[in-house]
Amino acid sequence: MTFSNFERAFSGIWSRAVNTGALHDLAPEFVEHCAREKRLPNPVAKIAELGAFHPTPCIVLTVDGGKACFPRTLTSGDEAYQTRRKQHEIQASIWDKVEWFMPLWLPMGEISKLLASVQHATREQALRLFEYHTSTLYTLAFQAVCIEQILPLARSLKEIVPLAREAYLGAYSGYWATSVGALIPAIEGSLARMVPDLGEKATAGEKIDHAVNRAIETAARLHFDDIWTPPEYKTREYLFAQDERVFAFETFRRWLKNHFFCNIADYRGVTWLNRHMFAHGTEASWQRPTNFARMVVALATLAAIESWYDASHSVSFFLPEMNDDSVLLWQQALLRGDIQMKLKLAEQDHFRKHGRLVPPLPADNGIMLRKGMLSQQCMNDLVRPLRDAGWDVKVNEPDDQALYMTVEASHGENSFAVALLYSCGTDNSVYKALAEKCAAILYCGPPYKQDSFAHGISVHVGPVLGWQPPKVH
Repeated sequence: MTFSNFERAFSGIWSRAVNTGALHDLAPEFVEHCAREKRLPNPVAKIAELGAFHPTPCIVLTVDGGKACFPRTLTSGDEAYQTRRKQHEIQASIWDKVEWFMPLWLPMGEISKLLASVQHATREQALRLFEYHTSTLYTLAFQAVCIEQILPLARSLKEIVPLAREAYLGAYSGYWATSVGALIPAIEGSLARMVPDLGEKATAGEKIDHAVNRAIETAARLHFDDIWTPPEYKTREYLFAQDERVFAFETFRRWLKNHFFCNIADYRGVTWLNRHMFAHGTEASWQRPTNFARMVVALATLAAIESWYDASHSVSFFLPEMNDDSVLLWQQALLRGDIQMKLKLAEQDHFRKHGRLVPPLPADNGIMLRKGMLSQQCMNDLVRPLRDAGWDVKVNEPDDQALYMTVEASHGENSFAVALLYSCGTDNSVYKALAEKCAAILYCGPPYKQDSFAHGISVHVGPVLGWQPPKVH
């Protein structure tokens, strides 16, 4: 009996089973009887459950040369299925909120923590929490493994591995915007190479659907042990709540279509990671450093999609152990980061000598580094001498731009405040505002046109290293 004959026979048996009106009562004896009527050789039917994640109750019929699955529940499922379906839709909406998808290669425990933390937050709050959690998951080492050990496994991504490697080293050398921008077009290029049979006129949406649908078809076959199954049970609609691979593929499709490739007018997110905004220059916020890890992981996920699209299964859902290439790339990035920090400190010192702040870059406005430097010098050169002189000290946070911070000293009924400026070359309005509440205004670095910047200030102004706090009496 040919394969097409088996298919016709199995379809006929399924039609009779559905017409009984009570799939949950479907019995092996009934299936065997139908198989014998269709002259299938040596039929044996058994009650079973198929599915790697959430099994479907069914009757498995085995005949010489073929095998079939006849589910004992409707595609609408039972109460447990409906509950699970609702939970998966809620989870998908949470991923949509943070403009992401069900991640591969991460522990389920960590994924659950992330989802729980962002579920009831606003989009802006959820994004901050998402970035906090993923900063400990999509680490420097994780990204190195994606670039060196996952991307090369996909034919559509092999040629961009050197670009991804350079973008990775560029990002950790401080050039975040350039690195994010280098990888955004790679998503579209990979899709085009993955589905060349669609032709050049196919839209991005058509390419996405073609690639993801075939990946889901492969997952559906494996979900049912690669045996004949009624086609309505192999759809993404049914398997969305049954197979975690299908759920991951489908949420990835939604991210691509609803966020990354959506029209500018339809974009409602907060990451601004959108291919059209990048291409047309309508928004610059896509340049944020956290989007770099997203791009690396998105490309690695495309590699996984391809391995299910062509059924090669070359990309495992288990993150590989770091090999020598990944370790060396990771160490190279650490070295670049160390050199970059030394360079930034030297640049900050150079600009401060001239009464200037280092000009901001798209993904680095310099505030974090200024806060660190200002806070460190405050503790070493202001707080420590005050405490040595017998004062109790309260240290306030730097202002939003890290231009200054204040310290309050007290002892008994005596108290005063001191301001520490990041640089002598600070706007006169800042000096005047601080002079109203501070007994002294000090600054880091050398004097630079102090008389000009501190014009009209009556309180003491000078470098922090030359100031001695009053002794406690």
